[in-house]
Amino acid sequence: MWEAGRKELEIYEFLKEYAPVLSVEDVAHILDVSPKTVRGLVKSGDLIAIKVGRLIRIPKDKLIIYLDRHD
Repeated sequence: MWEAGRKELEIYEFLKEYAPVLSVEDVAHILDVSPKTVRGLVKSGDLIAIKVGRLIRIPKDKLIIYLDRHD
């Protein structure tokens, strides 16, 4: 899980094992929140995501930006 207070390079290192595009469930696990919370972040525009059919996918680079902004 992500711990607040890390620098951007540490964020990249922390997320290197994850795919370039993440599911809502992956992001929920990383942030230690519920999938519903992640969907809320996407809906509010705080976390940029793409829709693939009915699925929501979060590009890893957008998650890094989010984590860097909310550190």
